[in-house]
Amino acid sequence: MGSALISAADKVRPPRVVLLTGGMGCGKSSAAAAFLKLGVPVIDADLVARAIHQDSQHPVMAHIAQALPQLLTEDGCLRRGILRTVLATDSHVNRCLRNLLQPYVMQAMRQWTLQQTAAYVIWESALLPDEVDGLLYDSVLLLQADEETRMQRIRLRNPDWTEIEIRQVFNMQADEYAFREQAHTLMVNQGSSEELSRLVLQQHLIYKSHWDNK
Repeated sequence: MGSALISAADKVRPPRVVLLTGGMGCGKSSAAAAFLKLGVPVIDADLVARAIHQDSQHPVMAHIAQALPQLLTEDGCLRRGILRTVLATDSHVNRCLRNLLQPYVMQAMRQWTLQQTAAYVIWESALLPDEVDGLLYDSVLLLQADEETRMQRIRLRNPDWTEIEIRQVFNMQADEYAFREQAHTLMVNQGSSEELSRLVLQQHLIYKSHWDNK
């Protein structure tokens, strides 16, 4: 009888989930790349969402077409560049779009996570996902940088963005950042890429000490 049963200890536990988050320009992508270089699986919520809203045949697009038709191209995909032109200035539209996309994004990220075999994985996301069916992640790693540093990074990456547009995004994200007290770890990313890599390595070793073989 004992051989026919699988004890709880023998079951394979899904990887732990670290939510890597922070405002635009804090260096989430650079930190995610550093974790990936250490062998940690990484998934970017923005890229998952983009794959969904750029597929006109995806089921959610019919709902977006009904609720927010002004955001779609003639081909039925989400218009590019709406973060700075619409979403940063219209909180109602922003929230409505998030509510429509989030269940599909979360489902895709959960499925991806279950396919991984590492002790933990990184979910890169600018915003904190709403809790659906219980806790979605095991730890929150919040990247921070001062406004001037963030502004410089965004201008280098998006030279056509105006200061007003960047500040509008900052203001939009500030409303979403009431969750700062929920962060388990704060990582200040003000220095060089080498310094960020050192910080990531230190945090990686902490995660491994907590979760390896557990």
